Amino acid sequence: MSFLKHFDPCMIPRTRVELHLHLDGSIRHETIWELAQKKNINLGVKSLADLRTKLIKVDSTTLADFLDRFAVFLPTVVGDLEAVERISYELCEDQAREGVAYFEARYSPHFLASKEKNVTPKQVVEAVNCGLRRGQCDFQIKTRSIICCVVGNDEWSKECLKFCEEYQNKGVVGIDIAKDEAALPEFTKGEFQVYERAKHLGIGRTAHAGESGGYKSVMDAMVKLYCDRVGHGYRVFEDPTGSTFKMAQEKNLHFEACPYSSVLTGGCPLSSKKHSVIRFAEENANFSISKDDSTITGSTLDDEYDFLRQLGLTEAHFIRANLNAARSCFLSEPEKKDLIASLKEEYGISPMKEADKVRLRPVQPVPPESGGYKSVMDAMVKLYCDRVGHGYRVFEDPTGNTFKMAQEKNLHFETCPYSSVLTGGCPLSSKKHSV
Repeated sequence: MSFLKHFDPCMIPRTRVELHLHLDGSIRHETIWELAQKKNINLGVKSLADLRTKLIKVDSTTLADFLDRFAVFLPTVVGDLEAVERISYELCEDQAREGVAYFEARYSPHFLASKEKNVTPKQVVEAVNCGLRRGQCDFQIKTRSIICCVVGNDEWSKECLKFCEEYQNKGVVGIDIAKDEAALPEFTKGEFQVYERAKHLGIGRTAHAGESGGYKSVMDAMVKLYCDRVGHGYRVFEDPTGSTFKMAQEKNLHFEACPYSSVLTGGCPLSSKKHSVIRFAEENANFSISKDDSTITGSTLDDEYDFLRQLGLTEAHFIRANLNAARSCFLSEPEKKDLIASLKEEYGISPMKEADKVRLRPVQPVPPESGGYKSVMDAMVKLYCDRVGHGYRVFEDPTGNTFKMAQEKNLHFETCPYSSVLTGGCPLSSKKHSV
């Protein structure tokens, strides 16, 4: 069942490539709610609206806190092959609506399998492949999948490699390894061996690194796991010698950046002097933009792009990021070439003119909704406004006159709680949020 209005896939320009997307973290809230009702699973809420509130994270804490939400909704799909195929299919529709030309969905087949229900990890892989295959056809989108290992479980990792090899020409293009680096900072010897074998087999290799832990996991991903890409990698700049980022640049390592989740997991908090994605852009690093886990972030790609616009990125940066993603994806070389050509056609880039040659202006942060209380006064007095967008800094007037006038004029404040935190308009460090 689709909860969304019908749309024509042919009418949406396909200008985006998304590489870091967790299948089990990108389930529609409506689907979770429906499956829970059908299976009589208690989600601890009384309505779909309450479920959204419970699942969507709005504060910046830790990766562990971020991941805790999976325990709430995964029981609705674990061990249910029909549900697994359904969420794979629906993800294709959701991605097509967002203008995505190609995406790679990653998941752990072991997390979605169930011994109690006699559902094996291999059956999960086949269900995902089936759902993605149907979705590609119905929504005219291209997609492949990445099998996720879980750090510290060598037997699972070996089986994941087996699936990558068996389904290498049937939709599976890569291997990943996920972990909470703060709790498990080291990869195991068995995982090194799995990745070495993956390299020998020509399987695409990425790994979660430099998100919740330090920069050393990024170095390990490059040197010991033979990765061409890393998930997140924000902590690469913490190396005081600069050697890790230097090697990443020399190897053209691709950073799969996820702006919203980077803040929510504490991977790159807003208290940072400069967000790592901005540094990637300034250093002309090879990075792309993805949503990570939209079930929890509540974000769309438009939201991710808008957040980065507030930090100073431009359309030229986004074009380059999507071309970076196309060049760094795990498709075969002929398919990759076709994808790049289709993107350039959508962007109006001549085949003779590489996007890499386009001059990018230095990153200049957009003046935030946090300019100060005087702009609120100007909006009322000089612009004759009945409403203001945001207006959080109205309380910074030491005399209190600005807010007093706003009250007298019944000025309407158009507040946006989520973006107020992400843009720094009203950071979580405030004694009390303006809203």
